[in-house]
Amino acid sequence: MAAGRAGLVARHRATCRLPSALRRIDLVPYILQLDPSLGLLDLRYHGVVSIAQRMQAADEALPLLRESGIRRILIDLMQATAAPDTIDDFRAFAARITREPLFLQSRTAFVAPPIHYTNHLIEVLVDAHHYPFSRFIDRDEAIAWLLGNEPPNGLPD
Repeated sequence: MAAGRAGLVARHRATCRLPSALRRIDLVPYILQLDPSLGLLDLRYHGVVSIAQRMQAADEALPLLRESGIRRILIDLMQATAAPDTIDDFRAFAARITREPLFLQSRTAFVAPPIHYTNHLIEVLVDAHHYPFSRFIDRDEAIAWLLGNEPPNGLPD
C-alpha cells in the first residue's frame, strides 16, 4: 500500500513542478496528496489562489480518487487568499464540481478561517446544488467528521 501511495504522490508531484533544473519552484499554490492511512485526499492551498487554479486542482484530484477508491476530500484553505475572480468564474467552478460524479460520491470537508468571503461564496453555490460538504475552522475536527458517519451539514440555514 505504501509503495502505491508513493507512486501516486510521485506522479502527482512530477506533474506539478517545473523541469528538473527548477524543481524547487512550485507552479501551483497547492499541495495535493493521498493519505491512505486516513483514507482521504488532502488538498492544501497556500498563497493567492484563482478559480482557474482550483479547477486545475479538481482536475488533478480526479485520477487520484479514481485510482485509489478514496471518497473523502479534505480542502484546507487556512493559508490561502483568493484571487480576484468574477462571479461567473465562481459559478463555473461550482457547476464543474457539482456535476462530477466522483466529487458527488465523496465527503468533502472545507477548512477555512471563520471569515473567508471567497470560499463562502463557493460554499453558497455548491450548497445550492446539494453538494455533500461540511465546513470547519479546525483541521482535526474536519478529519474527524470525514472519518465519521455524521451527515454533511453544508451551510447553516
